[in-house]
Amino acid sequence: MRNQKGITLIALVITIIVLLILAGVSIAMLTGDNGILTQANNAKVSQIEGQVKEEVNLAVQAAKMFAEQKAVETSTGWLASDADKLGTASDTAGKETVIGQLRNDLTTTKGYKTIEPTTQVAATGTDGIPAGYTTGVKITYETDDYKSATNKTNAKIEIYVGVKGNTFEIGSIVTTDRT
Repeated sequence: MRNQKGITLIALVITIIVLLILAGVSIAMLTGDNGILTQANNAKVSQIEGQVKEEVNLAVQAAKMFAEQKAVETSTGWLASDADKLGTASDTAGKETVIGQLRNDLTTTKGYKTIEPTTQVAATGTDGIPAGYTTGVKITYETDDYKSATNKTNAKIEIYVGVKGNTFEIGSIVTTDRT
């Protein structure tokens, strides 16, 4: 008999089965609720939301300094929460209003679509504005990056800021992802 070398059919089948098991485990690690891709996407969403919160916080601090400076410069009791000082939704950046100041910092190139005054009927904090505040500003952030990260066509972040006198307080931060 000749001395033949090679692999047996059983060894080949076992090798294929082991490779299929490893492929299944690798695919499960990449996809699924706890997969690497899902976790990376969740991290991207959290990073965008954190960035928006920080940008709004900085803009609110700048608006607060603007309001305090205006109050010091005038002897008429300049209050940011007065309707004419708060501004209107149609104010453009650079106007001497709180909304104008917020628009200076939160430009549309950063993804902030609307910055508009808002009020609530009852001072309970149910309309997004913090409890105890009756006037404020609603800031809406909406970009294609955020929409693709959340996989929702109308995903946006709405941040409510209460304004009373020259005091500002960030209220609710609402993420809406209606499709």
